[in-house]
Amino acid sequence: MITFDTVSKVYPDGTVAVDGLTLTAPNGKITTLVGPSGCGKTTSMRMINRLIEPSSGTIALDGVDTQSLDRVALRRKIGYVIQNAGLFPHRTVVDNVAALPRLLGGGKKETRSAAMELLERVGLDAKFARRYPWQLSGGQQQRVGVARALATDPPFLLMDEPFSAVDPIVRNQLQDEFLRLQADISKTIVMVTHDIDEALKLGDQVVVLREGGTLAQAATPAELLAAPNDAFVADFVGSARGYRALGFHNSDDRLTLNDEPTIAVGQPLSVLPGGHGRWVLVVDSARVPRGWVDTANVAGDQVREGDVNLSGTTARRGDPLRDLLNSALSSPSGRCVVTDESGVLLGTATDHDVIDAIRRARGVDGGQEHSDRGIGIPS
Repeated sequence: MITFDTVSKVYPDGTVAVDGLTLTAPNGKITTLVGPSGCGKTTSMRMINRLIEPSSGTIALDGVDTQSLDRVALRRKIGYVIQNAGLFPHRTVVDNVAALPRLLGGGKKETRSAAMELLERVGLDAKFARRYPWQLSGGQQQRVGVARALATDPPFLLMDEPFSAVDPIVRNQLQDEFLRLQADISKTIVMVTHDIDEALKLGDQVVVLREGGTLAQAATPAELLAAPNDAFVADFVGSARGYRALGFHNSDDRLTLNDEPTIAVGQPLSVLPGGHGRWVLVVDSARVPRGWVDTANVAGDQVREGDVNLSGTTARRGDPLRDLLNSALSSPSGRCVVTDESGVLLGTATDHDVIDAIRRARGVDGGQEHSDRGIGIPS
């Protein structure tokens, strides 16, 4: 547990970066710090490992005042992940990960073996171990940075906008991988981000700071979206908070999936059953959805590659209602497409079905209680 008790940071010129901050980052959870420029989120995080010294107040790790600890000893208890990973360019990937364990006296063979295991855990193939950072993509470098931060198995982890330097697709993948990793390692994590969607997705607790470093609200993502403390928090969370809140709704078995007529590229329309409708779902040989075909505009009888409309998205069983609604809204047919964990089609539901499920979920929850378990769909 990381606790701030009336912590302030005032610079010699009188600038107040953090002002009387009191909060707790719970054990085994991710606390995300978010707010506008000048709100003190990075300063607050760096005061935890004393890269910046607080002017007043107390920061404690599991009840121990950080000021009572030697700086080096303190920082060895805390993993640190920054933008662009901050890797040693002259060392291979495996040596980057093993650097601190080696510095602490670990043997070369054992530290490299542990580093290889960590690289696997963060989703990097063993073939990358002998490469240098400049030979990796941004996303791969960031994975190495996470592995290096975990190399000494620290109980605490600080992350300073770790995924902001990569493209949106890779960023989403890294976030998902990190959540899976955290479910396994259960570290106490404080993360700084400027992206409210990232804060809501990754944070068990979201801390919103005002300009000048004062606390506006600390709450779970669902609580923050459902009940902002004031106009500042409501404005910062954004006008799309109703849509974002769908990410925390669970419909249990309230959404019934329908069997969907399908066709494959190369097949004639004549294989479709009668009454199939204008838009038909295209799948591959493994029944993985590929897109939709407008049967009214197919030249001749056979579906060709160019006939497939790729605008629709899919949602997997266990995804929140927001993803199902997005699938329905993006689909030219108005139907959401739901797959199992391996991407194989389970069925579809209309946009009206999804809206009805949302209404039922909100009716049960009273608009206040949300679940992060996702949506349950019978297999």
